[in-house]
Amino acid sequence: MYLKTVCPLPFPRQNHTSIQEGYMKKKSTNYSTPDAGGWMHVCDDLFLSRFRGRPCAVCGEKNGFYNGKTVRSMGHHLLSKELHRLYRYSEDNIVVLCPKHHLGAEMSPHSHDTAAQAAFFDWLQQIDQDKYTLMMGRRHDKFNKEWCYREMYEKLGGEIHSKTGKLKDMKPKNHAKKVREAEA
Repeated sequence: MYLKTVCPLPFPRQNHTSIQEGYMKKKSTNYSTPDAGGWMHVCDDLFLSRFRGRPCAVCGEKNGFYNGKTVRSMGHHLLSKELHRLYRYSEDNIVVLCPKHHLGAEMSPHSHDTAAQAAFFDWLQQIDQDKYTLMMGRRHDKFNKEWCYREMYEKLGGEIHSKTGKLKDMKPKNHAKKVREAEA
């Protein structure tokens, strides 16, 4: 019997970006439907740009090193983006963390060590009781589809245009500029 084993590559794959497991799939550029992957990625980028470079809630650092690169602090979703769509773009579901506390090992929500994850949530409960209480109260509010990503992109401040005027041809306009404005 043949068993296939899956493990992360020790080097980035071609057309992929290195983040956590050594590689990550390339982001979608599909904008054909209001909930297509391209819209989700530009929404995430525009929303999370508000938190990049802010002081880490744990240590106050704005930058850190990860995989040999300088990385700015970033927003961490307390409730999973995939399971809790209703709170995906809610600022009270975000805590700003430097790379050490976001992706690191000693106290991190993304650590492979359950003790490090527990340490993070213990810290959150002690330091920001309001966010912890919201997170615990909302943890059973699973997937909600009251909005689509294209609509959310506009609510977040993004611009949309279409060369033909058809909905299927709509794409983000001046996305990089909007991200830079949000980061400022």
